[in-house]
Amino acid sequence: MTIILGPEQEQVLNETISSGLAKTADEALDQAFELLRQRLPEFPRKAESTATIVRRLASFGDRHGLSLGGSTIKDLLRESRT
Repeated sequence: MTIILGPEQEQVLNETISSGLAKTADEALDQAFELLRQRLPEFPRKAESTATIVRRLASFGDRHGLSLGGSTIKDLLRESRT
C-alpha cells in the first residue's frame, strides 16, 4: 500500500518525531493507529509481539519525560518487595 501524505499530515509527523513523542515515522504511525483502534467498536486485537511490547516500554519513559534515575525495573521490583 502506498500512502501519500498531505503537507499538514507530513508536518504533524515531522513535529511528532522532532518533539521526541516518537523516534521514527513508523513509531508515530503505530501510535496513531493504536488510538484509532481504541475508538473502533469490537476491533479484533491481535496479540502484540514481545518485540513490540519491549519497544513500547523502552520508549515510554522518553515519551513521557520519565527516568528511572539509573535504576532498572528489576531493582525497583526488588526494592518494592522488601
